Amino acid sequence: MARDFNLQSFIISVVIVGVTLVIGIYITSQIGAQMTAGSAAANAADDVVTALSTGTSWVSILVVVGFATIILTMLTSGLGSAAESAGTPYY
Repeated sequence: MARDFNLQSFIISVVIVGVTLVIGIYITSQIGAQMTAGSAAANAADDVVTALSTGTSWVSILVVVGFATIILTMLTSGLGSAAESAGTPYY
């Protein structure tokens, strides 16, 4: 039996990814602040924070992946139910 798509679980997953991203940005910025200014490690930490902080690109990626997940789930559940209702083919 195929599992139906649960929109609530998907939304919770997106929120968890967003919270994890924010926590990661905060931790990386704190680590970068404790390093010697101008060092390669401090510059790398600053680059990571800058790259992850561009929220527009992350939001658009999450929206596209979300819609693709919804469409693929609807297609696969529709095809699965059509196969179940068709029964066993006899040749």
